[in-house]
Amino acid sequence: MLKTTISEEQYPSYMYEQLLDFNFNKDDIIIGLGYALKGDEKYKEVFKTASILDEALDRMENVKVPDKYKDTHKLILEGVEDARKGTKPILEAKGKDVKEVSVVIANSSPHLLGMDREQWKEAVYQLAKENKDDFSKVYDKKVEEHQNRKSNS
Repeated sequence: MLKTTISEEQYPSYMYEQLLDFNFNKDDIIIGLGYALKGDEKYKEVFKTASILDEALDRMENVKVPDKYKDTHKLILEGVEDARKGTKPILEAKGKDVKEVSVVIANSSPHLLGMDREQWKEAVYQLAKENKDDFSKVYDKKVEEHQNRKSNS
């Protein structure tokens, strides 16, 4: 996969956007577990959600990091590595029976903490020090996108 080139100025907002994408979608995995436990076919949405999460992780991973943010990016990558331990088994469970999928989701959920994980909390703190106004704009934009997507589904 090609690495996305991001300027030093764009890096904080870009990373925050990816972290928010992950965070806003991760809870749908647990909702999928609820559907699976009830035998509701809607549980299959969990595979789509895991793909969305994986794409956000890919975008975090595949960037040319400006020198100024190398240390912060190491924290982000530690979180990415752990989060993959949650998304990968879910994606691999596609096509298995609902009971197996339920177990996989339950076992994966500790890895899907999103911005509650220590590494990402610290990374967001470091990045937010750069420009809180940009972060506020990114947050508002992502909240609106997420609400629009939820109302359209």
